[in-house]
Amino acid sequence: MTKLIAAAAALLVCAHAARAAGDGSISGKVSAIPEKYLKDSVVYLKQVPGTWAPKTHTIDQKGMEFRPHILTVTVGDSVKFLNNDGVDHNVYTPDGEAYNLGLFAKGQSRDHQFAKPGVYTQLCSVHPEMLSYVFVGQNPYAAAVGKDGSYRIENVPPGTYQLAVWNPKLKTPDVSVTVAPGKAAPAEFALAK
Repeated sequence: MTKLIAAAAALLVCAHAARAAGDGSISGKVSAIPEKYLKDSVVYLKQVPGTWAPKTHTIDQKGMEFRPHILTVTVGDSVKFLNNDGVDHNVYTPDGEAYNLGLFAKGQSRDHQFAKPGVYTQLCSVHPEMLSYVFVGQNPYAAAVGKDGSYRIENVPPGTYQLAVWNPKLKTPDVSVTVAPGKAAPAEFALAK
């Protein structure tokens, strides 16, 4: 029986390694006019079939900011909101499944699980200058755009997909992208009003 369990475990490890080796990636750059809105962008794949195990992510409140500014998660994932500032904060959103996690002091945290896809603006009622976004995707294939406009989506199964960009102020058409096994597919976007 022990040999059978060991063989089954080895088969699962090999199958996972073979799939990971066969997965590709998508990378490129996003430009924006005006450029100041570039930091608020997420590149993501639309409607990828599959199910994904829930994960827990973290947003820290430090230096009177939410860090990171944009977090990408998948439906069913949770976010732990930490407070590492010397003042009380709260976290709330008026978007989608609106919530208010209440006030919490330095060293405390609050959790929220996201049940529906969408973009949730994170705000603090004590400090109105604090703002960030949680992008909740149908699938895990999403990436926040870097300061230079670059992005990379890893571990994408081979296939053809619709690739899109979310930005609260700017728009760009979706593009079709084909991911080959073990290869990087390029895709560029130009955001404008």
